[in-house]
Amino acid sequence: MKEADVIAALSRIHGTRAYEADAEIVPFAGTRLLLSTDSFSEREDFLSNLEPEAMGRIMAYNAVSDILACGAKPEGLVQAWNLDAAHDKSFLSRVACGIQEVLDHYCAKVVGGDIGMAREWCWTATVFASCASPVRRVASRRIDFDLYASGPFGAANAAVFLGKPLPEPRFRPPVPGEALFATDSSGGLIDALENFRRVNPGMWLEVDAEAAVSPEVKRALPPGVEGGWSLVGGAGECELLFAVPSGMDVPCCLKIGHGGFASEGEFRLISRGRTGIVHEPPPDYRAIPPEDWLMATAGYWERMGL
Repeated sequence: MKEADVIAALSRIHGTRAYEADAEIVPFAGTRLLLSTDSFSEREDFLSNLEPEAMGRIMAYNAVSDILACGAKPEGLVQAWNLDAAHDKSFLSRVACGIQEVLDHYCAKVVGGDIGMAREWCWTATVFASCASPVRRVASRRIDFDLYASGPFGAANAAVFLGKPLPEPRFRPPVPGEALFATDSSGGLIDALENFRRVNPGMWLEVDAEAAVSPEVKRALPPGVEGGWSLVGGAGECELLFAVPSGMDVPCCLKIGHGGFASEGEFRLISRGRTGIVHEPPPDYRAIPPEDWLMATAGYWERMGL
């Protein structure tokens, strides 16, 4: 069953509104409480061949990025460990040290949790914060905008293509409070764009793929593999994506596109002088055999018309 189908089924049962923001936003004591839950495992989240401390940092940063995308800093974290027989206390301690490095950076605290057993170890975190005016994926104003990213994309997906360990994230500040809408890119850039399209009818968007891809990624990819392909998959990209009113400068961030609102929206990707149209969500690497990842990515790129 596809993840989107599961989310839709659970939303109908529980009465939740999926996709409107990276974190759940709950009115609480005169402010807004932000809550986000994520689970990670070594196989599903491409964490193999990493030192345990690096696993911890990658998992923890991905967990807190949902809060950062709402314009807030994480304040606390509740964790659940399901351990397996193949890993000892030393492994657990080293992963936990990596997690703690991320929390220390943001002055957040672990406030509790649970421990269980499983065939394959996994870690689940619920991160929370408070924010009076959180940024959502839904645009706060339907005006022309410029699209910014906290940094370039593609390093994680390129690592998967090349069979290399995932790169570690750079710890980013929250998106600016002036942002019209925002999301993280834990599922890749194209998936992040899909998050915007789901909840913003009539939005049109044009993204400069050449500006979005990291120069290091372009140099690392072998002949025949386009740099833009590294924008497609969802291997754990950790940048924040947000929009501000057109013409507003955002220091230390990367402008990668622009857009607005019309009666019929269209999401366009510009690459090497060609224009592609984003028609569908990107392929889910978790549902595809590793040997088919590159072929699935190339096929998606071709279907966009690039």
